[in-house]
Amino acid sequence: MKKIFLLVCCLSLCFGLNLDKFECENCQNLKPQNIKKVYASNPTLLYSLYSFDKSLIAGLVFEFWDIEKRFLDPKVYNMPVVGGFYGQGKTPNMEMIISLKPDLIITSKNSKKDPKYGGIFRDLKIPVLYVDDDGSDFGLEIYKAFGEIFGNPKRARELIDYANESQNLASNLQKLNLSKPSVYYAFGKNGLETECGSSSFIRLVDMAGGNSAKFACKGKNARRVKADFENILAKNPDVILVYDKEFYELIWSDPKWQLINAVKNKRVYLIPRSPFSWVGKPASFTKLLGLRWLVEILHKDALQIDIRDEARKFYKLFLYTDLSDEDLDFILNEKD
Repeated sequence: MKKIFLLVCCLSLCFGLNLDKFECENCQNLKPQNIKKVYASNPTLLYSLYSFDKSLIAGLVFEFWDIEKRFLDPKVYNMPVVGGFYGQGKTPNMEMIISLKPDLIITSKNSKKDPKYGGIFRDLKIPVLYVDDDGSDFGLEIYKAFGEIFGNPKRARELIDYANESQNLASNLQKLNLSKPSVYYAFGKNGLETECGSSSFIRLVDMAGGNSAKFACKGKNARRVKADFENILAKNPDVILVYDKEFYELIWSDPKWQLINAVKNKRVYLIPRSPFSWVGKPASFTKLLGLRWLVEILHKDALQIDIRDEARKFYKLFLYTDLSDEDLDFILNEKD
């Protein structure tokens, strides 16, 4: 009876009876118990697959950095790199993907529109799951789809519950009507790059009770914008979030940045980024913990969050690892 239920769930997804965000081609005969190897075609989907069930990963879109490997399974990060879709015109190596003999390909809906690869994926006759992976829903629908197509709704519910808890935490914070500190999100070695005002990372800061210093980007596909220091000084943020460590070390000694309230009051924070950035690229499920971290640094006394305890729970649930005190020091940028 259980197998019948799982198969029904899978087939309902494949024939489009599930939410409209998901489409599955060549999936008429796909059964959860027969899915052993999966190719995910971009970093966001690869990371999500890792957090759901790392044993399913068949190959990588790129080689992991050393800072990422520290908290990832060597069996995964030593897998063959076959490429994928991840900006700068990057595309997968189809011959290498075929050599992996995946039971399922997971890719973004955007790749379906690609004049070359959309057709190739269909012609392979390998089941292909198309996912809307823009991150606007915190990965909830991705995990729901994974739960159904892999026949593991229990695992999906565990991860979805955590995502919902993070969003509820932010919602409860908003109800307190606290004053919102102004926040500048600094990229680059000199801190003069930032995310576009419409960025999902900027929205994450605002969800956590911040008031982001927003800069408009030019161009439909623009993701970052150069920020003139005079404009930053005029906004005079209370908090600065820093993506690049080089700038974090520079900001404390650069005279002009000493004029900013965030620096004067020592409210400059280097965003945790191991194995993946908590609040920034590459976009991943770690933003679910990043949201809690933002709440803690922006409104320290409001919800009494113990971020070290939160990190231990999160890494155990999503990354299958128990963190030591030394690990936490490293992740939270308290020690190199």
